[in-house]
Amino acid sequence: MQNDDVLAFLDAHPDFLNQHAPRFGLKSSHDRVVVSFAERQLLEMKDQNRQLEARLVQLVRHGEQNDLILSRCHQLSLALMQADTLEQAADAIVRTFDKQFGLQRVALRLWHDAANPGPFYNARQDIRLLAGNLCAPYCGPYVNDEILSWFPTQPVLQSFATIALRQQGEAFGLLVLGSEDSQRFSQDMQTHYLAQMGELIAVALQRVLASA
Repeated sequence: MQNDDVLAFLDAHPDFLNQHAPRFGLKSSHDRVVVSFAERQLLEMKDQNRQLEARLVQLVRHGEQNDLILSRCHQLSLALMQADTLEQAADAIVRTFDKQFGLQRVALRLWHDAANPGPFYNARQDIRLLAGNLCAPYCGPYVNDEILSWFPTQPVLQSFATIALRQQGEAFGLLVLGSEDSQRFSQDMQTHYLAQMGELIAVALQRVLASA
């Protein structure tokens, strides 16, 4: 059957497409004609455009969020570079996380010899083992009792980010961020930027500890 035969048949049977609309992926209606193939393709293209626009908006939003995080990480880097002592570095960490990230609960503990004695020194074996086993920052609602004791009892913290601080692959400290928001550090969140901030802090601490 040739194209002309098909067209002639459709001209002779105008209700054919309406009667067999489901077979061709078309929608029939008693009070309107069947949507043409061209119109259907146009509708599909419009739907695809809407999906692409939504995806683009999402990508732009993620890009803006990433830019904001990078800007805050830059401020952390500047604050750490200005620190000459362990106390100044610790103060820069606490201050930056408060001002840039809105986190007021920050705990730093080290078992580096240069930090002993001092308020940041903690050589408990369970803490050292925990840090040594962290391949990536841990985010979630749980920390052990020792870490929990590093924070005030009020307000009650609902989520934590635990970051190992390393020198040549060996953990020498632990940084813990706490939040009253249970979703601030969720178990399914990406930890790429937390890991990078941990590296920045570790390098800065190594510098001031080496000169102590």
